[in-house]
Amino acid sequence: MTNLLVLGPVTIDKNIHGKIEQTSIGGAVYYQAFVFDKLGINYKILTTLSFNDKDLLNEFPDKSSIIPIYKDQTLYFTNDYLNDENRLQKSNFINNTITVNDLIENNINLDDYDGVLINPLIYTDVNINLLEYFSKNNIPIFLSIQGLLRKEDVNGYVEFNIPSNLNEILKYANLLFLDEFEANYIYPDLDLFRTIKKITNLGPNEVIITENNKGSLLYSKFEKKLYDIEAFKPYKVNSPTGAGDTYMAAYIAKRLNKGSIYESGKFATVLTTVKIENKGPFNKSILYVLSRLLDFCGF
Repeated sequence: MTNLLVLGPVTIDKNIHGKIEQTSIGGAVYYQAFVFDKLGINYKILTTLSFNDKDLLNEFPDKSSIIPIYKDQTLYFTNDYLNDENRLQKSNFINNTITVNDLIENNINLDDYDGVLINPLIYTDVNINLLEYFSKNNIPIFLSIQGLLRKEDVNGYVEFNIPSNLNEILKYANLLFLDEFEANYIYPDLDLFRTIKKITNLGPNEVIITENNKGSLLYSKFEKKLYDIEAFKPYKVNSPTGAGDTYMAAYIAKRLNKGSIYESGKFATVLTTVKIENKGPFNKSILYVLSRLLDFCGF
């Protein structure tokens, strides 16, 4: 049975569309929990939030799989959408780093886990000492690059930034997730294939670049092979929020259960499409996903 350790903050998200404001729970770990729960993956989520916001944990599918690390504040984001594709984003940029001591104090035995998924939403969510700790204990590290590229501008808005120690961070990652916009920001003069090759030279054995409605690119350093997975068009777009987080969870779940890179990419693509078609986090059965996967494969 696969056992996965998942790290990242719970967030409070305020989304503004014109005059309409909506506040809800957010964070990669929230969306991923529903995927792991539906797929029967054994998981533990270490997540940061304020004790005053502890009721947010009731939103998860299995509260017993959540280990809260209480901090002074909960990370929040305000997303002011100018249109469907562009937004202005603010955050309190609170430093809620998870440390080695947090793992020790919560009796996390790394021998119990097949890998760790790290979901930084801002730069301080990644701790080099923690990455070293996982590496020394031979725990595969699955890393999302998203938060590593976020910093606060003078007005409190989120802006892109490449941290000075990005190369040092990437050398610990066995598998790296990023989207095409993040890839183009890191290496603006390279096409996506050359970007992937350059990233794998820094450490990761697998790199996955999602391309929104164009699909995803997956590369294995060991196989020296690039896979181009086409998008699976949804019946309708209902709730795209959390799609990237859902893809990561589905891909890792399939890989840890002996799926090939290609099989895992196909599976994650279909499961993410199913999530997008419905409101909120992923909420369908694996049998439903498999039936849609057959459609995707032309049966």
